Amino acid sequence: MQYVICYDIADDGRRSRTANALLDFGSRIEESVFVANLDEELAGRMMERLGKLMDVEADRIHVFKLCAECSRGTKALGTAELVEDREFYVI
Repeated sequence: MQYVICYDIADDGRRSRTANALLDFGSRIEESVFVANLDEELAGRMMERLGKLMDVEADRIHVFKLCAECSRGTKALGTAELVEDREFYVI
């Protein structure tokens, strides 16, 4: 399943830790936007890790789960690149 994760985190340290954590699960496509192709178990791990990193009173993180049809319909314009599903992930 493909996930799009975006965040708005003002604190430099938490923002950096969040970005580094997301790089363990997927690819950065914009400064604060990531795409990850994950099974349910890895998606759960990602959500748990994000929950531990964030300040629930100050930070905003959105995780969008895309169905297979939505993922196939994703378009990239300009210099943007689509993130392809990998055969394996190193975590």
